[in-house]
Amino acid sequence: QNSPFTGFFGGLEDYYALLNLRDGGVGGVKLTWEECETGYNSDRGVECYERLKNKGGGATLVQPLSTGITYRLIERATADKIAVMSMGYGRTDASDGRVFPWVFPIVTSYWSQNTAKIMYIGSKEGGMDKLKGKKIANLYHESSYGKETIPILDLQAKKYGFTVNHYPVPHPGLDQKATWLQIARRFKPDWVILRGWGVMNPTALKEAARVGFPANRIVGVWWSGAEEDVIPAGKAAVGYVAAGFHPSGADFPLIQEILDIVYGAGKGNISPQRVGTIYYNRGLISGIITIEAMRTAQKKFGTGKPMTGEQMRWGMENLDINP
Repeated sequence: QNSPFTGFFGGLEDYYALLNLRDGGVGGVKLTWEECETGYNSDRGVECYERLKNKGGGATLVQPLSTGITYRLIERATADKIAVMSMGYGRTDASDGRVFPWVFPIVTSYWSQNTAKIMYIGSKEGGMDKLKGKKIANLYHESSYGKETIPILDLQAKKYGFTVNHYPVPHPGLDQKATWLQIARRFKPDWVILRGWGVMNPTALKEAARVGFPANRIVGVWWSGAEEDVIPAGKAAVGYVAAGFHPSGADFPLIQEILDIVYGAGKGNISPQRVGTIYYNRGLISGIITIEAMRTAQKKFGTGKPMTGEQMRWGMENLDINP
Protein backbone atom coordinates (compact mmCIF):
# COMPACT_ATOMS: atom_id res chain seq x y z
CA GLN A 1 0.00 0.00 0.00
CA ASN A 2 2.96 2.31 0.45
CA SER A 3 4.22 2.16 -3.10
CA PRO A 4 3.19 3.20 -6.62
CA PHE A 5 1.72 -0.29 -7.00
CA THR A 6 -1.43 0.87 -5.21
CA GLY A 7 -2.46 1.96 -8.69
CA PHE A 8 -2.31 -1.63 -9.89
CA PHE A 9 -4.58 -2.90 -7.17
CA GLY A 10 -6.87 0.09 -7.65
CA GLY A 11 -7.48 -0.96 -11.25
CA LEU A 12 -7.78 -4.64 -10.40
CA GLU A 13 -10.25 -4.15 -7.56
CA ASP A 14 -12.25 -1.51 -9.41
CA TYR A 15 -12.85 -4.03 -12.19
CA TYR A 16 -14.00 -6.67 -9.71
CA ALA A 17 -16.24 -4.08 -8.06
CA LEU A 18 -17.73 -3.14 -11.44
CA LEU A 19 -18.66 -6.75 -12.17
CA ASN A 20 -20.26 -7.18 -8.75
CA LEU A 21 -22.25 -3.96 -9.02
CA ARG A 22 -23.20 -4.23 -12.70
CA ASP A 23 -23.51 -7.98 -13.27
CA GLY A 24 -23.87 -9.49 -9.83
CA GLY A 25 -20.42 -11.09 -10.22
CA VAL A 26 -19.28 -13.60 -12.84
CA GLY A 27 -21.72 -16.20 -14.08
CA GLY A 28 -23.94 -15.54 -11.07
CA VAL A 29 -21.09 -15.81 -8.55
CA LYS A 30 -20.16 -12.73 -6.53
CA LEU A 31 -16.45 -11.98 -6.54
CA THR A 32 -14.56 -11.84 -3.25
CA TRP A 33 -10.90 -11.06 -2.76
CA GLU A 34 -8.39 -10.61 0.03
CA GLU A 35 -5.65 -8.01 0.36
CA CYS A 36 -2.44 -8.51 2.29
CA GLU A 37 0.29 -5.93 2.76
CA THR A 38 3.67 -7.52 2.01
CA GLY A 39 5.84 -4.41 1.93
CA TYR A 40 7.53 -6.15 -1.03
CA ASN A 41 9.01 -8.60 1.49
CA SER A 42 9.11 -12.24 0.39
CA ASP A 43 8.79 -13.68 3.90
CA ARG A 44 5.70 -11.57 4.53
CA GLY A 45 4.35 -12.63 1.15
CA VAL A 46 4.63 -16.30 2.09
CA GLU A 47 2.96 -15.60 5.44
CA CYS A 48 0.10 -13.81 3.68
CA TYR A 49 -0.37 -16.69 1.28
CA GLU A 50 -0.41 -19.34 4.00
CA ARG A 51 -2.84 -17.31 6.14
CA LEU A 52 -5.29 -16.56 3.34
CA LYS A 53 -5.15 -19.52 0.95
CA ASN A 54 -7.99 -21.44 2.63
CA LYS A 55 -10.16 -18.46 3.54
CA GLY A 56 -13.67 -18.27 2.11
CA GLY A 57 -13.64 -21.82 0.82
CA GLY A 58 -10.15 -21.62 -0.68
CA ALA A 59 -8.33 -19.40 -3.13
CA THR A 60 -9.11 -19.65 -6.84
CA LEU A 61 -6.04 -17.62 -7.83
CA VAL A 62 -3.15 -15.74 -6.25
CA GLN A 63 -1.46 -12.61 -7.61
CA PRO A 64 1.78 -11.91 -5.72
CA LEU A 65 2.80 -8.75 -7.63
CA SER A 66 6.40 -9.49 -6.70
CA THR A 67 8.98 -11.61 -8.49
CA GLY A 68 10.56 -12.67 -5.21
CA ILE A 69 7.25 -13.76 -3.73
CA THR A 70 6.33 -15.52 -6.97
CA TYR A 71 9.53 -17.59 -6.73
CA ARG A 72 8.73 -18.48 -3.12
CA LEU A 73 5.15 -19.52 -3.90
CA ILE A 74 5.80 -21.78 -6.88
CA GLU A 75 6.28 -24.99 -4.90
CA ARG A 76 3.65 -24.10 -2.30
CA ALA A 77 0.94 -23.17 -4.80
CA THR A 78 1.74 -26.22 -6.91
CA ALA A 79 1.27 -28.47 -3.88
CA ASP A 80 -1.92 -26.61 -2.93
CA LYS A 81 -3.20 -26.65 -6.53
CA ILE A 82 -3.75 -22.90 -6.69
CA ALA A 83 -2.95 -21.03 -9.89
CA VAL A 84 -0.36 -18.24 -9.66
CA MET A 85 -0.78 -15.34 -12.09
CA SER A 86 2.26 -13.12 -12.69
CA MET A 87 1.44 -10.79 -15.57
CA GLY A 88 4.63 -9.26 -16.92
CA TYR A 89 6.74 -10.28 -13.92
CA GLY A 90 7.91 -13.33 -11.99
CA ARG A 91 9.95 -16.29 -13.13
CA THR A 92 10.25 -16.11 -16.90
CA ASP A 93 11.05 -19.78 -17.54
CA ALA A 94 7.77 -20.63 -15.81
CA SER A 95 6.33 -19.90 -19.26
CA ASP A 96 7.04 -23.58 -19.91
CA GLY A 97 3.82 -25.08 -18.60
CA ARG A 98 5.21 -28.61 -18.90
CA VAL A 99 7.50 -27.82 -15.98
CA PHE A 100 5.45 -25.14 -14.20
CA PRO A 101 1.78 -26.07 -14.79
CA TRP A 102 0.46 -23.84 -11.98
CA VAL A 103 2.31 -20.61 -12.82
CA PHE A 104 1.13 -18.20 -15.53
CA PRO A 105 3.54 -15.35 -16.47
CA ILE A 106 1.03 -14.19 -19.05
CA VAL A 107 1.08 -11.44 -21.71
CA THR A 108 4.86 -11.02 -21.71
CA SER A 109 7.99 -11.57 -19.63
CA TYR A 110 11.14 -9.86 -18.45
CA TRP A 111 13.26 -11.78 -20.97
CA SER A 112 11.06 -10.67 -23.87
CA GLN A 113 11.11 -7.12 -22.57
CA ASN A 114 14.88 -7.21 -22.25
CA THR A 115 15.17 -8.28 -25.89
CA ALA A 116 12.88 -5.42 -26.91
CA LYS A 117 15.08 -2.94 -25.04
CA ILE A 118 18.26 -4.22 -26.68
CA MET A 119 16.57 -4.05 -30.08
CA TYR A 120 15.46 -0.49 -29.32
CA ILE A 121 19.02 0.49 -28.40
CA GLY A 122 20.25 -1.23 -31.57
CA SER A 123 17.77 0.71 -33.67
CA LYS A 124 18.94 3.98 -32.15
CA GLU A 125 22.53 3.06 -32.93
CA GLY A 126 21.68 2.34 -36.56
CA GLY A 127 21.33 -1.45 -36.48
CA MET A 128 22.06 -4.44 -34.26
CA ASP A 129 25.51 -4.78 -35.79
CA LYS A 130 26.32 -1.31 -34.46
CA LEU A 131 26.07 -2.60 -30.89
CA LYS A 132 29.52 -4.11 -31.21
CA GLY A 133 31.93 -2.22 -29.00
CA LYS A 134 29.19 -0.31 -27.17
CA LYS A 135 28.90 -0.22 -23.39
CA ILE A 136 25.65 -0.71 -21.46
CA ALA A 137 25.20 -0.27 -17.70
CA ASN A 138 22.47 -2.36 -16.09
CA LEU A 139 21.27 -0.53 -12.98
CA TYR A 140 19.04 -2.97 -11.12
CA HIS A 141 17.02 -3.28 -7.93
CA GLU A 142 18.89 -5.75 -5.72
CA SER A 143 16.15 -8.38 -5.58
CA SER A 144 14.97 -11.43 -7.50
CA TYR A 145 13.13 -9.05 -9.82
CA GLY A 146 16.23 -6.98 -10.47
CA LYS A 147 18.44 -9.99 -11.12
CA GLU A 148 16.02 -11.77 -13.48
CA THR A 149 17.57 -10.46 -16.72
CA ILE A 150 21.28 -10.53 -15.82
CA PRO A 151 21.96 -13.92 -17.51
CA ILE A 152 20.08 -12.81 -20.63
CA LEU A 153 21.98 -9.53 -20.85
CA ASP A 154 25.26 -11.39 -20.50
CA LEU A 155 24.31 -13.72 -23.35
CA GLN A 156 23.20 -10.82 -25.53
CA ALA A 157 26.45 -9.00 -24.82
CA LYS A 158 28.35 -12.00 -26.21
CA LYS A 159 26.00 -12.31 -29.18
CA TYR A 160 26.11 -8.65 -30.25
CA GLY A 161 29.57 -7.73 -29.02
CA PHE A 162 28.73 -5.06 -26.45
CA THR A 163 30.03 -4.80 -22.89
CA VAL A 164 27.57 -4.85 -20.01
CA ASN A 165 28.28 -4.01 -16.37
CA HIS A 166 25.74 -4.70 -13.64
CA TYR A 167 25.16 -2.26 -10.78
CA PRO A 168 22.94 -3.39 -7.87
CA VAL A 169 20.97 -0.85 -5.87
CA PRO A 170 19.85 -1.96 -2.38
CA HIS A 171 16.21 -1.46 -1.51
CA PRO A 172 14.62 1.08 -1.43
CA GLY A 173 17.12 2.83 -3.69
CA LEU A 174 17.46 6.29 -2.17
CA ASP A 175 21.26 6.23 -2.04
CA GLN A 176 22.70 6.02 -5.57
CA LYS A 177 25.31 8.79 -5.60
CA ALA A 178 28.36 6.52 -5.49
CA THR A 179 26.85 4.13 -8.04
CA TRP A 180 26.19 6.87 -10.56
CA LEU A 181 29.72 8.20 -10.12
CA GLN A 182 31.01 4.72 -11.00
CA ILE A 183 28.72 4.55 -14.01
CA ALA A 184 29.33 8.02 -15.41
CA ARG A 185 32.95 8.64 -14.44
CA ARG A 186 34.53 5.17 -14.66
CA PHE A 187 32.47 2.95 -16.95
CA LYS A 188 31.18 5.76 -19.21
CA PRO A 189 28.44 3.72 -20.91
CA ASP A 190 26.66 4.55 -24.13
CA TRP A 191 23.36 3.45 -22.57
CA VAL A 192 21.89 2.69 -19.16
CA ILE A 193 19.13 0.15 -18.53
CA LEU A 194 17.08 1.16 -15.48
CA ARG A 195 15.58 -1.86 -13.78
CA GLY A 196 14.15 -0.03 -10.81
CA TRP A 197 11.22 -0.13 -8.47
CA GLY A 198 9.40 2.58 -6.56
CA VAL A 199 11.46 5.50 -5.27
CA MET A 200 14.57 4.04 -6.92
CA ASN A 201 13.33 5.27 -10.31
CA PRO A 202 13.04 9.05 -9.83
CA THR A 203 16.17 8.90 -7.68
CA ALA A 204 18.08 7.30 -10.56
CA LEU A 205 16.90 9.94 -13.02
CA LYS A 206 17.87 12.75 -10.66
CA GLU A 207 21.31 11.24 -10.03
CA ALA A 208 21.85 10.74 -13.75
CA ALA A 209 21.14 14.42 -14.31
CA ARG A 210 23.46 15.35 -11.44
CA VAL A 211 26.43 13.57 -13.04
CA GLY A 212 25.52 14.76 -16.52
CA PHE A 213 24.29 11.49 -18.02
CA PRO A 214 21.56 12.22 -20.62
CA ALA A 215 18.08 10.95 -19.86
CA ASN A 216 17.50 10.00 -23.51
CA ARG A 217 20.20 7.35 -23.16
CA ILE A 218 18.36 5.62 -20.30
CA VAL A 219 15.86 2.86 -21.09
CA GLY A 220 13.61 1.66 -18.28
CA VAL A 221 11.73 -1.51 -17.46
CA TRP A 222 7.92 -1.30 -17.33
CA TRP A 223 8.06 -1.01 -13.55
CA SER A 224 10.11 2.16 -14.10
CA GLY A 225 7.83 3.81 -16.62
CA ALA A 226 4.72 5.14 -14.89
CA GLU A 227 3.64 8.57 -13.73
CA GLU A 228 4.82 7.80 -10.20
CA ASP A 229 8.30 7.06 -11.57
CA VAL A 230 8.86 10.21 -13.62
CA ILE A 231 6.80 13.07 -12.17
CA PRO A 232 8.88 13.22 -8.95
CA ALA A 233 12.04 13.49 -11.08
CA GLY A 234 10.81 16.67 -12.75
CA LYS A 235 12.99 17.95 -15.59
CA ALA A 236 15.48 15.12 -15.02
CA ALA A 237 12.95 12.74 -16.63
CA VAL A 238 12.62 14.68 -19.90
CA GLY A 239 13.78 12.45 -22.76
CA TYR A 240 13.67 9.25 -20.71
CA VAL A 241 12.10 6.17 -22.36
CA ALA A 242 10.64 3.09 -20.70
CA ALA A 243 9.15 -0.17 -21.95
CA GLY A 244 5.44 -0.91 -21.74
CA PHE A 245 2.85 -3.40 -22.94
CA HIS A 246 -0.44 -1.51 -22.70
CA PRO A 247 -1.84 2.01 -23.09
CA SER A 248 -2.51 4.59 -20.43
CA GLY A 249 -5.36 7.09 -20.24
CA ALA A 250 -9.00 7.02 -19.19
CA ASP A 251 -10.51 7.47 -22.66
CA PHE A 252 -11.82 3.92 -22.88
CA PRO A 253 -15.48 2.84 -22.57
CA LEU A 254 -14.69 0.38 -19.77
CA ILE A 255 -12.93 3.01 -17.66
CA GLN A 256 -15.78 5.44 -18.20
CA GLU A 257 -18.16 2.73 -17.03
CA ILE A 258 -16.05 2.20 -13.90
CA LEU A 259 -16.13 5.93 -13.17
CA ASP A 260 -19.91 6.05 -13.67
CA ILE A 261 -20.88 2.88 -11.79
CA VAL A 262 -18.14 2.22 -9.23
CA TYR A 263 -17.05 5.75 -8.39
CA GLY A 264 -20.58 7.02 -8.87
CA ALA A 265 -21.62 4.68 -6.05
CA GLY A 266 -18.71 5.76 -3.87
CA LYS A 267 -17.11 2.28 -4.16
CA GLY A 268 -13.83 3.25 -5.83
CA ASN A 269 -10.62 1.72 -4.56
CA ILE A 270 -8.26 4.59 -5.34
CA SER A 271 -8.25 8.34 -5.86
CA PRO A 272 -10.24 9.18 -9.02
CA GLN A 273 -7.28 11.25 -10.22
CA ARG A 274 -5.22 8.07 -10.59
CA VAL A 275 -7.80 6.25 -12.72
CA GLY A 276 -6.30 5.75 -16.18
CA THR A 277 -2.67 5.95 -15.07
CA ILE A 278 -0.16 3.33 -16.20
CA TYR A 279 -0.28 1.15 -13.09
CA TYR A 280 -4.06 1.50 -12.77
CA ASN A 281 -4.59 0.30 -16.33
CA ARG A 282 -2.14 -2.56 -15.78
CA GLY A 283 -4.21 -3.75 -12.83
CA LEU A 284 -7.38 -3.36 -14.88
CA ILE A 285 -5.94 -5.52 -17.68
CA SER A 286 -4.85 -8.09 -15.11
CA GLY A 287 -8.42 -8.18 -13.82
CA ILE A 288 -9.84 -8.61 -17.33
CA ILE A 289 -7.56 -11.57 -18.02
CA THR A 290 -8.37 -13.14 -14.65
CA ILE A 291 -12.11 -12.87 -15.22
CA GLU A 292 -11.99 -14.13 -18.80
CA ALA A 293 -10.05 -17.18 -17.58
CA MET A 294 -12.71 -17.64 -14.90
CA ARG A 295 -15.47 -17.45 -17.53
CA THR A 296 -13.57 -20.01 -19.62
CA ALA A 297 -13.44 -22.34 -16.60
CA GLN A 298 -17.14 -21.84 -15.84
CA LYS A 299 -18.08 -22.83 -19.39
CA LYS A 300 -16.47 -26.20 -18.77
CA PHE A 301 -17.17 -26.79 -15.09
CA GLY A 302 -20.46 -25.00 -14.56
CA THR A 303 -21.77 -21.44 -14.72
CA GLY A 304 -23.05 -20.28 -11.36
CA LYS A 305 -20.39 -22.18 -9.44
CA PRO A 306 -17.30 -20.81 -7.70
CA MET A 307 -14.19 -22.12 -9.42
CA THR A 308 -11.57 -24.13 -7.54
CA GLY A 309 -7.87 -23.61 -8.02
CA GLU A 310 -7.70 -26.65 -10.29
CA GLN A 311 -10.59 -25.42 -12.42
CA MET A 312 -9.07 -21.94 -12.63
CA ARG A 313 -5.79 -23.44 -13.78
CA TRP A 314 -7.67 -25.12 -16.62
CA GLY A 315 -9.32 -21.81 -17.46
CA MET A 316 -5.96 -20.02 -17.57
CA GLU A 317 -4.44 -22.73 -19.71
CA ASN A 318 -7.32 -22.66 -22.20
CA LEU A 319 -7.90 -18.92 -22.24
CA ASP A 320 -8.48 -17.42 -25.69
CA ILE A 321 -9.35 -13.72 -25.78
CA ASN A 322 -8.85 -13.18 -29.49
CA PRO A 323 -11.77 -11.27 -31.05
